[in-house]
Amino acid sequence: MMLLVVLFALAAIVWMLPLIQAGRTFQLATLVLVIGTVFGPSFFAINGPIQLSLDRLLWVAMFAFVAIRWRMGELKIPELNRVDAVIAAITVWLLISVVIGGENPPKEPPPIAKWLFCIAMPVGMYVIARISEVKESDLQWAYRVLLGLGLYLAVVAIFEVSGMHSLVFPHYIVDPNDWEFFGRGRGPLLNPSGNGIVMCGALAIAVLGVIRSSVRMRAFYIALCTVLLVGVYCTLTRSAWMGAIATIAVVALIYSPRWVRVLGLATAMLIGGAGVLGLKDQLLRMKRDKNLTSADAEKSIQLRPLLAVVAWEMFKDRPITGHGFGHYFAHSSKYHSIRSYDMPLENARPYAQHNVFLAILVDSGLIGLSMFIVMLVTITSMAWSLARDEGHSVAIRCGGLVWLGTFAAYFCNGMFQDVTIIPMVNMFLFFAAGVAVSLYERGVETRRVERPMPMESFSGASLAQ
Repeated sequence: MMLLVVLFALAAIVWMLPLIQAGRTFQLATLVLVIGTVFGPSFFAINGPIQLSLDRLLWVAMFAFVAIRWRMGELKIPELNRVDAVIAAITVWLLISVVIGGENPPKEPPPIAKWLFCIAMPVGMYVIARISEVKESDLQWAYRVLLGLGLYLAVVAIFEVSGMHSLVFPHYIVDPNDWEFFGRGRGPLLNPSGNGIVMCGALAIAVLGVIRSSVRMRAFYIALCTVLLVGVYCTLTRSAWMGAIATIAVVALIYSPRWVRVLGLATAMLIGGAGVLGLKDQLLRMKRDKNLTSADAEKSIQLRPLLAVVAWEMFKDRPITGHGFGHYFAHSSKYHSIRSYDMPLENARPYAQHNVFLAILVDSGLIGLSMFIVMLVTITSMAWSLARDEGHSVAIRCGGLVWLGTFAAYFCNGMFQDVTIIPMVNMFLFFAAGVAVSLYERGVETRRVERPMPMESFSGASLAQ
């Protein structure tokens, strides 16, 4: 393992030196996402008061580089807008929430670590995207890298499910000793939902390629979409499947005529409703993990109403400020003993909240949840405007679509689990948010187009000129 780390570090230095010399902080941030996904703490980490890993060290180095450029006058900090203010406010509030939450059970991770790795570092990615001078070539480069990352995750997921474990890299992904989600396409994040969200971001780029590419390249992008969809299927996670469908629907919504959108929505509702009614038992009892039975899969669905009841009772006690970010298990115990509901709430005791909005509501109260929703709605409206504006280049419109696709997958998965605690998910979300907000605020230097132009390839030298 140490030899792999040394070799990777040497290769990373070779890759990053040109970016540092050229001052390309945006591309450097994209590499942080890739390294954090593939070579995160599960690959190599130094344990201590704060766990150090390759991606976290690179994150710190990235900010040191930004600070040096700013000090030398090479970097201009943009004026704060309403999204910046909301993100700053929610970051500070969640830190305050950590402090006022009281003591945490000894065996639970410290809440400050959750704030640092799940909130502060992702917000740092948003900051980098906001302050970087983004050229259209930077966007094209990032799209190619993210598309490549998505394809890697999809192929690895296929290998995991098909049992070809010798082809999986890094090999810790298929370590049976780490039993949770083993047998599904959990990827290097070791979580099938997180794996699906990242693949859906790449899927948005690939679907756009199908729509906007020339006839010569369309077959290539259709093949990429197929691999990504098979990879999402291999997560064997219902919410990941929903996220992929929502991602495709978002892109189709942007580029199809109104009558097609209405007809497609009606057809999807009819087919989806019929499918759910006809396959209800199979979906509920679908066996997924190798170490779990189909009855366990059904039990995971039955737990969600119990967790919702616990969340409601906790919310009633502290509706405004919540019980403290990262302090859920410190305060939830007594609520599992409530008997007035005639429900086995005790069965949900070992589990965290399985809904991202309920998790934020319980931990940080209406203050935290309201700011979180305002942030998501505002960024989504900006991204929608970017994607719908035919006067922008394909690269800029794709910046809006990457947020819309990633958020669609984030929302679908977040309705069934707390996706904020999945490593790297918030990093991707906030980076996509920073890109969308920056493009909406100041755009990039690019010529405007009067009509849709063919997009040759994200993997080629340029993107749809």
